[in-house]
Amino acid sequence: MAGGALATNTLINGAPGDTVSVDERALHYGDGLFETMRCRDGQVRWLDLHLARLACGCERLGIAMPERDPLQRELAQLALGQQRCLLKLIVSRGVATARGYRPSGTEQPTRILRRYDWQPAPTGEYRVHHSPVRLGRNAALAGIKHLNRLEQVLAQQAAARAGVDEALQSTESGELIAGTLSNVFLVDGNRWLTPPIVDCGVAGITRGRVLAHASALGIEVREQPLKSADALATPAMVLSNVRLGLQAVHWYEGRRLSVPASVTRLWEAIDGAAN
Repeated sequence: MAGGALATNTLINGAPGDTVSVDERALHYGDGLFETMRCRDGQVRWLDLHLARLACGCERLGIAMPERDPLQRELAQLALGQQRCLLKLIVSRGVATARGYRPSGTEQPTRILRRYDWQPAPTGEYRVHHSPVRLGRNAALAGIKHLNRLEQVLAQQAAARAGVDEALQSTESGELIAGTLSNVFLVDGNRWLTPPIVDCGVAGITRGRVLAHASALGIEVREQPLKSADALATPAMVLSNVRLGLQAVHWYEGRRLSVPASVTRLWEAIDGAAN
C-alpha cells in the first residue's frame, strides 16, 4: 500500500496486512474455504453456525480448522465499532511446501479476514433469470463454501449481460439447486419448497434459519427435489443469504411474481432471534 501503510480492514493470520505468498494453494488451486458473515452492533450474527460449517469444510478438505479463540478475537477486532458490516474469512490450506495438486501434509493454513462496508438492501424490482451455466455434481463438495466459484463467476457474467440481479442454476439434468449467491425457495401460500443440498450447492446459513424458524409461524418449509420447470410455474419465489436476508423475487424469466406476505414476518423472526 502507498506509503507503507497497512490495511486496517484486513488481517492475515491475525496481523494487519494486504499481501500473501505467491505460493498460496488458495491462489493456485482454490484450495480452501470461505465464510461471509453479517455483523450488527459489533457482533457477528450466527457465529456458531458459521464456524460449524467452516469446521465441516475443513474436515472434508483435510485442512486444520483455525483455533476458535484467536479467530474470535480477530472477528471482534474488525467488527468493533461497526453498526453494520460484512466480514469475509478465507482459510487457505496455506503456502505450498511441494509443487502439484497433492498436498504434502506439512502446509500451515493461512487465514485472511477482511471487513467490507454494509451494502444496503436492493431497491426496486428484484429480477432473476435461469442461468445457461450449469452446476457440476460432486457430493464431496456439496454444502461447504469452498473457493472454487467459477461456475458462479460465469453465471454472474451472463446475468450482467441479461440485465438481472441474480441467476438460478441447475445441474445438466435439470435439477434446480440455488442462485449464484443465494438459496432459493419456491413459495405457494404458506408452503415453501427448497432443493436439498446433496450433490452440489451451498447449505446457506440463512436457509438454515428459515428451516429452523418457519414452522413456529405456521409456514410449511420442505426440502424437496425441484426441477428448473418448477421455478417457471411458481407463483412466488424468495432468495436467501446473509447479506440479502430474505429477498422476494419480483420478476423471473419474463413473468411477474407475487410477493409473499410471510416474507417480512419470517425475516423479522429470524433477524430477531439469537440463533
